[in-house]
Amino acid sequence: MHAVSPAKEFPSSHITKTAQQGILFESNTGDLHLDEHLGYIRNADWASTSLGPLESWPQDLIQLCQISLLDPDPRSLILGPDRILFYNEAYSELCGDRHPHALGQNVIEAWGEVAQDLISGPLETAERTRRRVQVEDQPLVYLRNGFLERVYVRWTIVPLAGYAQGVYVSLTDSTETMLAEKRRAAIRALNTAWNVLQDPLTFWQSIPQSLALDPFLFPFAFLYTASSDPDSEYCIDTSPEPTQTMRFKLEGAVGSSEITSHLPGELDPGHFELLSDLIDPILFRSNETPKPTWSLSAQDCLLCPISSNRSQKVIAYLFLGIDPKRPYNDAYREWMNEFTRCLSNAVTSALQSEEQARNQRRRAAAVASEQHLLVTALADRDKEVVAVNEELQRTLEVVDMANVGVFNYDLEGRLIYANDAFSKMTACPPEMMHEKELVFLDLTYPEDTEYLMPKWKCATSGQSCTFEMRYRGPKNEGLWVLAAVVPVLKDGIVTSVSGCVTNIQDTKLRETESAQRLQALERAKAWEQRFANFAELAPVAIFFGSQSHHHLSYCNRAWFEITGHPVVAFEQIDWSMIVYEEDLELVRSMWTEVIAANKAVSTQFRLRRRWSDGNGVVIGPVWVTASVLPEYKEDGSIKGIIGTMLDISALKFAETVQHMKAQEALEAKRQSSNFIDMVSHEIRNPLSAVFHCADAAQDTLADMLDLASRLASTPKSESGNQLRELIANAVDSINTIISCTQHQKGIVDDILVLSKLDSNLLQITPSAVKVTALLRDVEKMFEAEAQRSNVQLQTQAHPSLEELNVSWAMLDPGRVQQVLINLLTNAIKFCKKKQLRKVTIRAGASRIRPSENVLPDIDFVVAHSLHDSVYDSAEFESHSFYLWFTVEDTGRGMSAEEKTRIFARFSQGSARTETEYGGSGLGLFISRELSELQGGEIGVASTLDVGSTFAFFVKTHHTDAPASTKGLPIQLKQKLKKSSADINILVVEDNAVNQKVLRKQLTNHAYTVAVADNGLDCLDYLRTTKHWRGNPSSAPPLSVILMDIEMPKMNGLEATKMIRQYEKEGKLMGHIPIIAVSANARQEQTNMALEAGMDDSIAKPFRIPDLVPKIERLAGWM
Repeated sequence: MHAVSPAKEFPSSHITKTAQQGILFESNTGDLHLDEHLGYIRNADWASTSLGPLESWPQDLIQLCQISLLDPDPRSLILGPDRILFYNEAYSELCGDRHPHALGQNVIEAWGEVAQDLISGPLETAERTRRRVQVEDQPLVYLRNGFLERVYVRWTIVPLAGYAQGVYVSLTDSTETMLAEKRRAAIRALNTAWNVLQDPLTFWQSIPQSLALDPFLFPFAFLYTASSDPDSEYCIDTSPEPTQTMRFKLEGAVGSSEITSHLPGELDPGHFELLSDLIDPILFRSNETPKPTWSLSAQDCLLCPISSNRSQKVIAYLFLGIDPKRPYNDAYREWMNEFTRCLSNAVTSALQSEEQARNQRRRAAAVASEQHLLVTALADRDKEVVAVNEELQRTLEVVDMANVGVFNYDLEGRLIYANDAFSKMTACPPEMMHEKELVFLDLTYPEDTEYLMPKWKCATSGQSCTFEMRYRGPKNEGLWVLAAVVPVLKDGIVTSVSGCVTNIQDTKLRETESAQRLQALERAKAWEQRFANFAELAPVAIFFGSQSHHHLSYCNRAWFEITGHPVVAFEQIDWSMIVYEEDLELVRSMWTEVIAANKAVSTQFRLRRRWSDGNGVVIGPVWVTASVLPEYKEDGSIKGIIGTMLDISALKFAETVQHMKAQEALEAKRQSSNFIDMVSHEIRNPLSAVFHCADAAQDTLADMLDLASRLASTPKSESGNQLRELIANAVDSINTIISCTQHQKGIVDDILVLSKLDSNLLQITPSAVKVTALLRDVEKMFEAEAQRSNVQLQTQAHPSLEELNVSWAMLDPGRVQQVLINLLTNAIKFCKKKQLRKVTIRAGASRIRPSENVLPDIDFVVAHSLHDSVYDSAEFESHSFYLWFTVEDTGRGMSAEEKTRIFARFSQGSARTETEYGGSGLGLFISRELSELQGGEIGVASTLDVGSTFAFFVKTHHTDAPASTKGLPIQLKQKLKKSSADINILVVEDNAVNQKVLRKQLTNHAYTVAVADNGLDCLDYLRTTKHWRGNPSSAPPLSVILMDIEMPKMNGLEATKMIRQYEKEGKLMGHIPIIAVSANARQEQTNMALEAGMDDSIAKPFRIPDLVPKIERLAGWM
């Protein structure tokens, strides 16, 4: 028994009290039954359960209860840790006497012993696995309607999702369906058992035994059959005998011994009058008083009178026990009526067989009597006539013994006389021959009519003839006979046609089988010859072998050509001469495995013969593929083996060449990838230093400008004004440097991405991303640039995100951001010269492709190529949707002609665009490629001098938040800020220039900075900090590590793994945040850094304002 969890309060964090709370349980519906059930619900003691009083139930639970109450089928809820039962009005009918006390009770207490199987089985499984559980036709026995009743129930148990603890149970009462099927099966089984029995005595004795097949359907049964005066024969067609002469004796009984052991051998004659008037089954209840003296059962009993279909006379009484755990209803009564009809049919069949046997005996006696009278009447005739009659009698007896049919037809073709053998051959009962005028064609096979008519004319014209013909047969299948027909003459005139027929069906069958065997033999010989011709002409080697010694009994011409074996007699063939020495054992094991395992085996091996290509160059040994299977004898034992062999040397050579080409291609791809990474690293590293120096100079000049402004405010300070003007010019120059460097970085990024696209090296790496966070990141990235350009930048989340419940999605954030960066860069650039400068970013979601009427104003570009995308996998087929973005600006807009060119490689809207706004013409082309790689499309809607709206979408699917964010404590999620003076940073960088500049910039932000040249120096420094176990608290602290990736001695990935290992071993206390700082900017390289244990990453070149938020966020965790 599954232990029930201790009761505790039902979750109430989601309770929303409204004016409608509890109205379901406090008002009447107008439905009397439902209102009565609602009254039971209101009166139940819910307050003592974990659910609490009704008025405190959550709105979601109220709605769920309302759905179940309005359902016409039985539905229930098992809620809370104490498994409290709630059910609707239809369910109460299944509860029986437990209703309404079961409402608000623990399901075990409510159902008692019936709940044992439910708790230990389906319910426990559903609670443990949180999956739907179905139970088909489970039998239950419980007190209902005042007695123990057996019912069959189909359960569907569905765990409730969300905060609610419990399950939703759907029930279907399948009792009537199950009982109907069991009863139909019983009728079929009884019919099968009864119909094969033709002897009445055996039939009566078999009835009680056949009813023992199912104790639920027939708890007990006993049969009394009629026994008439022993001096008279009982026949179903005779009139009923006087009741005083009829006795009913016990034929057999099945059931418990306490019932069957006390049954009388005969029914009490005093109750015969009561029994003889019965026609339909009658039920005797066990509690009826007074009971008949012949009713010995302590259970309900059904009395079934049995009569044949051809007579209303009752010839037997069958007493059947009623299932005590099922009510005797209309379905039960109808089934018993059908049972009685089937039994009566079987009785009729058995008695008819007995009646036919009696009729044959009577006819035989009648014939004997007639013959005796005939002999007596003709006794006075002369001896010659007597001798003829005696000879005729002997002939007829011989004919009957020889199973020869004798017939006599008049000239009209009507049958005058036929013996029993003729009746059997024609499948026409004797009584039918006497009752109906049969013409000889009525009994013959229909297809033989044209053949028989000339024979009949020949006989009626006075000529005898012998021929073969067919009668219809018992199943109209045709019975072959040999017929000898002789005309009967009187005074030289044909008066009738007599003859005899002999059954030659077996002979005909043997002739047919012999002909078929002969034809099969001829076909086999023909196929054997065809196979021999085919084998000799086939390009595939075919061979037959013995079970042992690896000897061949046959091989075709192709075998000798492929193997190079000299053409010799089969018994002289030696496998060791042709198989490559190293593969000889493989061939032997293949042969042995086919015989031992009795299965087909295929393998590839080499031959000693050498193979050369089309130019005559010898490449190596010949390769063949062989398929071998057992050959069987007629008795099923293994005779030997059959095999085929095909030369695959050319295929093997092609595979070798293909493998070499594939290795060369992989190596070229690897070198290309390395080259791209090297170029990216070498370009980004100096750019990073330029960025940092420009930022430092900008900060310094800004301070100087502030100082100069204060000097210039002093009266008569012309030098201060000049100094302020010079510094302002320098600041403007620094801004130009930063702008140009950013432009250079964008061009380099576009070229590298374009190179990866051309080399098929660009990969999409989906990860869990929060959509709103992605929007915030992009907005923050362009916030400074928008302020410098005096552009109003806005981000909006479309309502469709909330409608589709989109929070976290699986996509490649880097590639999506890259498209947004390209679109935002263009939008800000084209707004600079407009009076109204506004850029709006929107994000939304759609179940269908947004190009299909979701964004109707956007002209999407048709995908110009098909890409193998990760978004085509099975993972993205389930729970998938489309995430779309739009970037709307108030810039110069475009004409229709310009819109047709902007997404092409190295192309811009017009020559004026390139002259006035600059650019490489790659950004929108790359954006298009990235969108299509992610299963989406890109498009634009634009009006000249009004503005443009660019839109793109990607395919994605719902996902949960990553475990790293779920598991963070609330204190860490709040990211408590530290002051800059409390943050200690270790810069691990092998480039001296970058190291020096970055250290200076971080120091200017009031950070305490230490440096290390590589991973080994970083580990050495960690051993001196207070985080190293055993060091004093006065040792240097450490808040964040900025870790380069590519370094000598020990790279950043190795160093990070060692740091995380030290933390697991307890050598390092706490968790030290690490930010990857590298020129390796590919997403897969970033993922490698995160997998190694780093907490965040930033790609070179970067600006200090982009790095500072990451430092302060991670330093707040220490």
